[in-house]
Parts: sequence; C-alpha cells; structure tokens
Amino acid sequence: MAPITRLSLKRENNNISNSTDEIEGNNDKKLLEIKKQKTITTKKSKSPSLRIQLSAMTIPVLKNILRFNHQNPFGNKSDLLSRIIYMVGHGIYPRCPKCTRGRLKPRLHRRKNQSKYYCPGFPISFRAPASYHQCDYVIDEFKKEKFRFPSNLNLKINNLISVMNLLRLCHRIINPTRFSLNRQLQKLSIAPKTPLTSLSVGQELNGYIVKEITPIPEFRLTAIKLQHKLTGCQHLHIDREHKNNVWSVAFQTTPKDDTGVAHILEHTALCGSEKFPCRDPFFKMTNRSMATFMNAFTASDWTMYAFSTQNQKDYFNLMSIYLDAVLHPKLDEYDFMQEGWRLEHEKIDDPTSPIVIKGVVFNEMKGVFSNSHQVYARQVQNNLMPTSTYQYESGGDPEKIPILTWNALREFHTTHYHPSNGRFFTYGSFPLSDTLAFLNDYLHHYEQQKTKAISSKLIEESHWNKSRSVNITCSPQSFVVDPNKTTTVSVSYLLGSIRNTWETFLLNIVCSLLVESENSPFYKKLIIPNIGNSYSPDTGFGRHTLNTTFHVGLQDISKNDVDRVVKIIDETFQEVARKGFEQSQIDALLHQFELGIKHQDENFGLKIILGLIYSWIHDTDPIDSLQITKYLEKFNDEMTKNPRLLQDIVEKYFLKNNHKLIATMNIDEEYSEKKKQKESQLCQQLISQCKDKQLIYEKGLELQKRQSAPQNVDVLPTLSITDIDKKAIRVPIIQGQIGNTYVQLCEQPTNGIIYFRCLLNTFELPNELKSYLPLFINILTK
Repeated sequence: MAPITRLSLKRENNNISNSTDEIEGNNDKKLLEIKKQKTITTKKSKSPSLRIQLSAMTIPVLKNILRFNHQNPFGNKSDLLSRIIYMVGHGIYPRCPKCTRGRLKPRLHRRKNQSKYYCPGFPISFRAPASYHQCDYVIDEFKKEKFRFPSNLNLKINNLISVMNLLRLCHRIINPTRFSLNRQLQKLSIAPKTPLTSLSVGQELNGYIVKEITPIPEFRLTAIKLQHKLTGCQHLHIDREHKNNVWSVAFQTTPKDDTGVAHILEHTALCGSEKFPCRDPFFKMTNRSMATFMNAFTASDWTMYAFSTQNQKDYFNLMSIYLDAVLHPKLDEYDFMQEGWRLEHEKIDDPTSPIVIKGVVFNEMKGVFSNSHQVYARQVQNNLMPTSTYQYESGGDPEKIPILTWNALREFHTTHYHPSNGRFFTYGSFPLSDTLAFLNDYLHHYEQQKTKAISSKLIEESHWNKSRSVNITCSPQSFVVDPNKTTTVSVSYLLGSIRNTWETFLLNIVCSLLVESENSPFYKKLIIPNIGNSYSPDTGFGRHTLNTTFHVGLQDISKNDVDRVVKIIDETFQEVARKGFEQSQIDALLHQFELGIKHQDENFGLKIILGLIYSWIHDTDPIDSLQITKYLEKFNDEMTKNPRLLQDIVEKYFLKNNHKLIATMNIDEEYSEKKKQKESQLCQQLISQCKDKQLIYEKGLELQKRQSAPQNVDVLPTLSITDIDKKAIRVPIIQGQIGNTYVQLCEQPTNGIIYFRCLLNTFELPNELKSYLPLFINILTK
C-alpha cells in the first residue's frame, strides 16, 4: 500500500469579492478540459499519481487545478447542460424519440409531475422562437437500452439527480461569466446567525433571575448571565446552535497549605454520592452514556467538574451524577485513604512486610515532582508570589500530603463546595428552562452562604522593592544532548490584576509579540544564537493566577551563561521599549487573534469555559471577557492615538518593574535519593504516631475488600435504545474528479474560514527521501 503523507492548511476567507470574473482567462478560452480518460467517478483510483482531497477549496488552489489546460472541448458556450452531459457521460446521450434530433438532458430543478429528462430542442443557432423545436419525453422504459454510460463510472440513471449539485458546481467553475466561484465559496463558509432568545433582563425563570443578555456575533452566540435567587450562585449560559452541549460547575478552592486538600477532594467526591453510591461513576458511565467528554480539574485556586454530550437525556443523566457528587458526596474514610494517602504494608496480606505510604494523589504528585519541567514551573510560581495562596502547591506536595486528615477534607468540602461559591456554566442548544428547573431542584433547599471571606483572602501580591533570585534543583534528565549544558534560567515578572480585562488584553498582546514567533525579539536574541536548546519551561504569559505573570528564559545552557542570558533579557526589553515592534509582526498577531475567534471546533464550548474560568472565579464579568472584537477595535483606536502604546507597556511592566524573580535550576545527582530518604523519614514519623500498628494491617485488608467488592452499577442512570436517534449523522459531500485529481467539497458553517486538506501519494518518492517527509511538511506549512 502506497504511503500517504498528510498536510493541512488553513486560510481565512475574509477577502472574497462578489465579482463574476474571478477565474482568469477570456471568454474564448476555458480553464478546464475533461477528456474521456478523465471522467467524473465515484470509484477510487488505483493509479499512483498525485491525489488531492479537498475538504474545502481556496481560490488560488482551485485556479491552479483548473488552469492545467486552456482548451475548450464544448460547443456553444451558453449550452450549460451539454457541458454537463459531456463531463458525465462523454457526451453520449440518447436522442429524443419524438423529434429524433435533440439530445435528452436531465432536469436540475424538477417539479412533482415533470419527467426527469427533457429535450431542449435542436443543437443549432436559433434566430426566432418559432424555430426552437422543444419536446418532453419520459425515458423510464427507454433509458436501459439507449442511455449508456462507460462501465467504470458505476453511475445509474436513477441516481443521476443526486449528483446534480456537483454538476452545477462544475458549471459555475467553467462558466464564470454567469456564476462567481468566490460567491460559491462564500456559501460554503457562511455562518449561521447569532441565536435569538425570548428572555428579557429581570425575568424570573425557575428560581433564577436573568441579569444580562448579550449577543456576541463574532462567536455566533448569545451570552445569558443569571443568578439563583436563594443561593446567589452565578450561572452563565451560552445559547448557540451547537449539538455538543456542555455543562460545568467550578468552585473557588484556595489552598492554605501544601496538603493538596482541593486535589484530594476532587478525587474523593467522585467515589460515590448519596443518590449514586457507586465508586468511580465516570468509568462506570462509559458504557451507559454517550458523553463526548467527562473530567474534573484542580487548578491553583479553583476546581471544576465538566462534561459534554449530544444526547439530551444523557445530558440530564450526567448532570444528576455531577450535582450529587459535588453537593452530596459520601466522603467515606476508606475512599479518603484510597485517593489521598494511607499507611499500608507493601504486601497487604503480609503484616511482616514493610509499611509504606500509598494513595492515588500521593503517587500522582510523586510523579509530578520527579519531572524537572514541572518542578521548575511550580517552584517559580511559589517563589514569585510568596505571601499569597499561590505560595502553596494546590495539587499537594508529597512531603506534606500525609499531614491532611479526613476531618479536614470534610470541612474543606463544607466550606468551599457550596452553591454560593460556585460558577455554573451551560453551553449549546438544549432548552435553558429545563436545565434551570433541574438545577433548582438541587439548590432550592440551600441558603445563601457568606463566601466573601473566601474571596477576600485572595489579595494581590505586594510588589517588591527589588528583584530576587532562587536556586532550584532537579533530578538528572534521561536524555542529555550536552552534559556541560544542563542549567535552566529564567526571569519572571509579576504583572497586573486579572480583574482588569483591558490591561490583561494588552499584556497578552505584548507578551505574545515578545516570544511567540520566530520574528519575536527574544527568539532572535536567545534561540537563534544557540545559547541553549529552547525556551525555559515556563516561558510566556501566565493568566492562571490573580496577578498575571510573564516568564522568559532558556534551558540546557552552561552554568557560565546564566549571567549572560539575564543580561540579554534586560537588553532586549530596553531595545523593544526604544524601537517598538514591527508593524508586520503586530498585524500577524492580530490576524491570528481573528482566526482564533473564527475557528470553532466541536469542543468550542469546553474551550470557552476553560478560557473564562481563570478570571470569572475572581469576580470578573465573563461576558465582557468574551467580547474580543470590542477589545481589538479599542486596541486599534488606542494605537492610532498613541503609536507608543506597546512600548509604554514594556517600559511600565518590565523596565520599571522591581517584582522580578531570577530562577536558576541545576541538576542534583542525588535528588531522587534525597526524596526517597525524606519519604522514608516521614513514613517512620507517621508510624511512630500510630498507637495501634495492628490497625494499619486491618484497615489495609478492609480497603482491599471494599475495592474488590462488586459495585451496584444499576443505581446509575442509563440510556435505552429509544433514547438514541436511529438516524446517523451524515455530512453531505460533493465528490468528483478534475483531471486526475479527486475532489471532495463539503459545505459546513465554518464562520468565514476555508479549510483545505490534501493527500499526496508518495508512491514514486525514492525510499532514501521518505525520511525527510516530516521535515518537508513542517517547512511547507510554515
């Protein structure tokens, strides 16, 4: 089987004109010749020649495909159907049995009582209407004998009407004086209108009050902000015509220590609830649900539970599981031991074997802390904000996790997993009223809880008067390019509050311009000189904390180059503040912003909430954060008023900012051994605090018994056959062939973007060159 190399390109369809002469060439020459051996076919070619599949077509690509021959095999230019006939059946259509002179042709638009084919008349030049002899004839009994196609076409007359769309498109390509190719491509990328809602601000709906309704046309959606009357919890609904509906709830979970209580609670809450006392419902629902996504996340200061599905009954089934899990979890002590930590014999059934520390989260974080990149990024955050909640590891430090108690976990749930502290989010086309009624059944017995105390603890970090430095150690890497270059260094800055949306937008632009492209200042100064192998792990703009951050540095450098890198970073900031950014670089970034707005895949709903939650959890307006076009327009206006806008940002937040951390990481050959010794010492300390060591053995056996006990999955909701749509989702694809090139044209609401994909057959490529294909594709798509 010939190897196939895939490459994908994306092009915005913003500049499509409505002119009717888009395809170059005069009226006497056509851009396409379809010979007898180049027929439209539905069979796959066995030829090793070049094959291209188009999921959508761009104008230049299509022009190049059609420009291979300027001959005109057709007769009269205005004879549309004669061209179609020639393309489909080599021009061999039967003559009309009534007039015996005209050739029968299929109807593109047929009324109910009309025949499938008609005789247009004699193929001559008509000088008067009377000389146009036209007749109709139904050829149901005639077609089998007289209407013959070449055998390789595998097309039947009864199915001919189904390919008329392709034929009409071919005609539009051939005859640009009547049809514009650009106009056809505009239809392929047309976006549905922003959905309208019958709700109004101030309206009460199933226990909720509508606070704000804002259409956001750039995303083809309507954002609706609501508040629950009894609990005061916030709810954001995104009304959009999208089959993949999303539901999520997030709680602000600010850690006060390194025990990882928020992370362990996320795991333990999913070990069964009052209504669904079944361990690990996510896994058990895999064969009872049609969910397209199910997961939970623990960030530095929030925890989220989210799912998505295309089935409405499944949507409410999953919502009931999630709500009961977060609001009414069992939080059993043995579940805490399983998910968090416990003392247990290495061999559970052998009381003489050594006692060790076990636990799902405990082992997970041991793996995290063995990764040098993770260690570096986490240590930088902890040291950059040493007086706020971000000084702690929300996932848990393996050395501190065993300090957490079962009662502390339950208290944390009571304090933080209250609806008043939640942010509910829904997205898609399912009725909002049904969702709110379902939620209200769970929330109506709660009262509003004073959660201001939780928010007030998230104060912004006090800015330093001078920069600081920190030295970090890590375990040796498994693969080292140069043993003399194993050091990592970066410079980190604490920036503005994420609650200031406009300031965050500007900082995002500046930080992206500084590092994200090959034309960026730091790429030219740090990467091209080959001082190190790549950027440091934390390089870029950070918006996952209350204060935004920026990090830039290099990894795999020599110890002697640390000061040199720091100096280059300072000089680069000075140069940018003095010269600014190239306009082409700014335009390219804004173009990527616009493409990012238009590009919306099947997981668009999840991407929305994962992008909003970092600021929404800190009481910013989530709808305001969605209005990207408003900020792009404001940015253009501000740049017109003040061309030095970006340079002023660089000067304010980097040159005059003393809250700067210089972090250096070096390899410690004994790093892993030291960690093992600390874990052993911690284990011995915990054992000494245990009054009854026999209890460790007994609890280990009991936990093993519970884990192996069969679960009653019947308590979980499920779908029946009648709940599933029997009709498969079919995407209409127009298939055909232009020359030796196979073409597929798919009409989808792509919001103004045309997506192009081609398959190149590499059968004739010499074997010694095939190893260069990945590099070729990487260069070709840059």
